Amino acid sequence: MRLRLVLLIAIVLACWKVGVAENLRCPQPVTFLAMDKGEYSSTPGAVFGLQHFAARMVARGKTQPLCSARITEIQHGEIFISTESISKIFTQKIKQSGSKISDLQVEVKDDELHLKGKVHKGIDVPFEVAGPVSTDGSNLKLEAKKVKAEHLPVKGLMGMLGMHLSSLLQSEQGQGVTAQGNTLIFEPAKLAHVQGKIAAVHLTAKGIDISFADTTPKQRAAR
Repeated sequence: MRLRLVLLIAIVLACWKVGVAENLRCPQPVTFLAMDKGEYSSTPGAVFGLQHFAARMVARGKTQPLCSARITEIQHGEIFISTESISKIFTQKIKQSGSKISDLQVEVKDDELHLKGKVHKGIDVPFEVAGPVSTDGSNLKLEAKKVKAEHLPVKGLMGMLGMHLSSLLQSEQGQGVTAQGNTLIFEPAKLAHVQGKIAAVHLTAKGIDISFADTTPKQRAAR
């Protein structure tokens, strides 16, 4: 009887090890995503619109869990995200993190992006930052032409926003949002493991439209 019990335990353990090995097996290191027109959502109520989109999804490591996590290398396409979706993402992140920033809202007025909210500095201090959005080819830049915050100097406010926004967006590779003077710089590679050559950024009444240049390797013509 004891021998049977030992054999049964050994069989169960062997099956468990096989199951664990199956669960830990890494997927293909490189996969591809292509979409002529569609939507993607990582947060309930927040939608990214994709057009003429193609990307390589590259594993971030050779073993679990990194081999299942991906770097998105965008080869070409357009991404649109509404100000409503951005605000919802911030709202969810604020609830999860207990950030000192609250009531954060994003909107577009007169071809400028407006960030409004409150920052806790002993008391809740209302703030507003507004300005055009541009790109250096890799990052997005919000140049603050208008900065309003009671009892806070501009440099102090911009530095706090950069630090707290980076924390909210959970950058794993250092500070994904930084302040340089009166400019907030958003780095997609650090914030979301997204890489690509940004060709243009356009503000619309409803959100932000980001165009990526075509970096698909060109095949050499046969001789």
